[in-house]
Amino acid sequence: MNASKTTRARLNIAAGAVFCTVLAFASGASAQPAATTSLTAPGTWTVTPFIGVGFSGDLDSGSKDFGVAGGYTWSPRISFEGEFNLLPTTEVSTGVEFNSQEWSLTGNVLYHFSGRNFVPYGVFGIGFGHGSIDEESALITLPDLDTSSTEFIVNFGGGVERQIRQRMAIRGDLRYFFGGDLVPDFWRLSAGVTFQLPKR
Repeated sequence: MNASKTTRARLNIAAGAVFCTVLAFASGASAQPAATTSLTAPGTWTVTPFIGVGFSGDLDSGSKDFGVAGGYTWSPRISFEGEFNLLPTTEVSTGVEFNSQEWSLTGNVLYHFSGRNFVPYGVFGIGFGHGSIDEESALITLPDLDTSSTEFIVNFGGGVERQIRQRMAIRGDLRYFFGGDLVPDFWRLSAGVTFQLPKR
């Protein structure tokens, strides 16, 4: 990793830490109880399709991003989610520019802070990602270059959600993903709709 990439990675980590800290203080989590809505009621299951954009980090330009998360609400504060995320085409620069496709599968913990109309949350998760490249997009031929790789990844960030119906909420989310090799590091800004599954 060259010096500029190391500096950029440190700046991204610092920005993420500041974002999470501001989110926590703004919510007043230590002073107020968590808001309980039908979507944060313990024992409920949710599905959240989302769309967004991946940017910064190892990405030279913004890339469309979409996926889906399935969640279980353990308590008014804590929920668990499994998420599938896809960046269909990304432009990655590691000295040589090429097009890459990346998908990831992660398990995440969401911590909901207090709130009335809007409920902020922090998120941390781990999982694995798979990246592959289009050899024809490389500027030079590299016969020993791997065309795909699967890596352990970490993501963190936060967001805010607002309930709009009894079993529906909207969500805005910002996270940073740490990858490796052909799985890029990047920021993801996304928006989604959360649906609560009916209880049997």
